[in-house]
Amino acid sequence: MNRLVVVAIDFGTTYSGWAFSYRHEYERDPLKISAKMFQGNTLSLKVPTCILIKSDGKTTDSFGYNAEDKYAEICEEKEQHQWFFFKRFKMMLFKDEGMTRRDTIEDETGKKLPALQVFSLSIEYLMKDVLDTLNNQVSTRIDVSDVQWVLTVPAIWNDAAKQFMREAAQKALIPEENLTICLEPEAASVYCRHLPVSKEETSLGQFSSGTKYLVLDAGGGTVDITVHEVNDQGNLKELHQPSGGAWGGTKVDEAYEAFLTSIVGARIFAKFKTDHLDDYFELYRNFEKDKRQISPTKLDGKVTMRIIPSLSKLCKDMAGLDLKELFQQSKFSSNIKVVGEKLRINAEVFAEFFKPTVRRIISHVAYLLTKPVVQGCAAILMVGGFSESPMLQENVKTSFKDMRVIVPGDAGLAVLKGAVIFGHEPTTIMERICKYTYGYKTTHTYKDSCNHPKGRVEKDNNGELRCYDIFSIYVKAGQSVKVDEEQPEEICNPINADQTVIAFDVYASSSRNPKLTTEDGCSLVGKLKVPISDTSSGRKHKFGISLIFGGTEIVVKVVDKESGEIMLKSVDFLG
Repeated sequence: MNRLVVVAIDFGTTYSGWAFSYRHEYERDPLKISAKMFQGNTLSLKVPTCILIKSDGKTTDSFGYNAEDKYAEICEEKEQHQWFFFKRFKMMLFKDEGMTRRDTIEDETGKKLPALQVFSLSIEYLMKDVLDTLNNQVSTRIDVSDVQWVLTVPAIWNDAAKQFMREAAQKALIPEENLTICLEPEAASVYCRHLPVSKEETSLGQFSSGTKYLVLDAGGGTVDITVHEVNDQGNLKELHQPSGGAWGGTKVDEAYEAFLTSIVGARIFAKFKTDHLDDYFELYRNFEKDKRQISPTKLDGKVTMRIIPSLSKLCKDMAGLDLKELFQQSKFSSNIKVVGEKLRINAEVFAEFFKPTVRRIISHVAYLLTKPVVQGCAAILMVGGFSESPMLQENVKTSFKDMRVIVPGDAGLAVLKGAVIFGHEPTTIMERICKYTYGYKTTHTYKDSCNHPKGRVEKDNNGELRCYDIFSIYVKAGQSVKVDEEQPEEICNPINADQTVIAFDVYASSSRNPKLTTEDGCSLVGKLKVPISDTSSGRKHKFGISLIFGGTEIVVKVVDKESGEIMLKSVDFLG
């Protein structure tokens, strides 16, 4: 796979960015990674995950800060219905139920586009930005096929969401063979393993074989938690399947907006967002800075907020009181002081925005640490943008005083930089834990000695009595699987002599030993199709099927026992 350069795209819920390193540079220094510096109000290594699409629904106008600023101008001109503006749309992929290629997504005004189109245009924008930057640095032109592209996804996403991101990237013309899907907490873990051991407060490099540590990847949308163990070769083994939830930094934003809405009223705040979108964006850019400064050790202080003139005027026009007066009449009046054009809010009030989501994170980490396989963890590694918040950091340290808490200086970039390293060395994570029991829906000839619960029994087209809805297990929930490790081969053959394809319904279950696909907890998650190019052997034509679960995506190896041909297939999780 030795591509000229590896590029990682961290497509986040709130912020996105990209970074790269050349193969020859990586071989000398794995940490020599260059990240894109974006131009906004200030220089930034990430930009808001938002995209402005033209009225045809197919052409990207801008992305990030530029998209926010231009859309705000469009709204001032009352022309927003002629455009599509999508913001923080990645979270639509975080769901337990299945999704399809036909799913749509609503923009800020309720207009719909195919979700695959929106994600693909976003990836395409970042891809072109990468290539433009690289080609300005070298004399020999770099094409999309010269790059190994790495796309980060939360480890807690289901298989359909991972496939969705892969197909969105391919729709953006990234070749399938040039694309690696990387799990976000794994990327961060890999990065911190490479940090110099001298930086003891941030490095995992000094951890010896057998050391366990928990990776807490707190991003904007999700909190993604895995547990790793260092093996004898210095590589990593996953000990517990990824877990987490929608407890990221955006929950703090939502609490802040609920606070402001309680002061000014829902009607006024909605009009503020509609008529003064540029100020609305500015409000949250300022809040993002405050989120990274407030600490539980400094709750006796105050947080200063600038009064947004347009919001204050709206309050005066619609409620008869300006923003200062509304704050002074609210239940928070004793905790707020008005000084000129600024509001000084007691830090304790501000800290309340964090409490629900921080409590949820702490509770889940505490629960995981009670698991037998996790006990003995030496440290908690905190990465992701939300991990830069002192509120979260200090609460984790206070709650788990007996554990070492490691927060790298660039916690918000650990996933991005680690994804670049992962692109060069994708076998750094040697073992993973299966979250579900996977298997396929099959059938067999009925026998009185069948040892499964009685289910559907019917005659087939050949007049044979058969048991249907049998759950044939590939791999079990909680099972450890190594990278590139093939599961035991299953032999299958067509039921009818003239079949040109053998199709399997792939099922997943939270149970370790499901017997029938109709059991509670079992669900159809995808389909596997094995083509039969030669039907001359009829029902005697045999195929060997082995699934490989150790990577970030499921791979299917199919061996035609007649011809000896070996095919690598994928399960279609999108339908």
